[in-house]
Amino acid sequence: MKKYVWTSLAVALLLPGVLAAQPGYPPRDGRTANISRVVADCQDRAIQFRSSLRAALDRSAINGTRREDELNVDAERLERAMDRVREAWNREHDPPKTRHFVSDAISAGQDINRTMVRRRLNPDVQRQWDAVRGELNRLAEAFELPRIRW
Repeated sequence: MKKYVWTSLAVALLLPGVLAAQPGYPPRDGRTANISRVVADCQDRAIQFRSSLRAALDRSAINGTRREDELNVDAERLERAMDRVREAWNREHDPPKTRHFVSDAISAGQDINRTMVRRRLNPDVQRQWDAVRGELNRLAEAFELPRIRW
């Protein structure tokens, strides 16, 4: 019984160190936590924006047009790209391996921005889009990409 207790204690004390030394084990540092926060914030904003955008488009002058459909597709593309950013980041915690997914999200955001600048929608959706743009800039900075030219 005594041997079992000592063995259990040794395993409990050594296991965290062994796991941390494993390749691919996510590091626990401030940068990783910051990037995780930025990814989550950006994804949340993209989801909120898409929902508000759909409602605003249904009440806008472009309701029922091809442009409305394109904008909805772009917003969905942004949301899917952010899903891939989150999945890649959570899996690897490796900025270079996640960076191309971030670039895809930024590209989708730039497509949305072109329409948002040309066609002013309701002020709430415009404010939400401004917040998404800010989050995308934070995301670009976190993954050491150039600041986005909106």
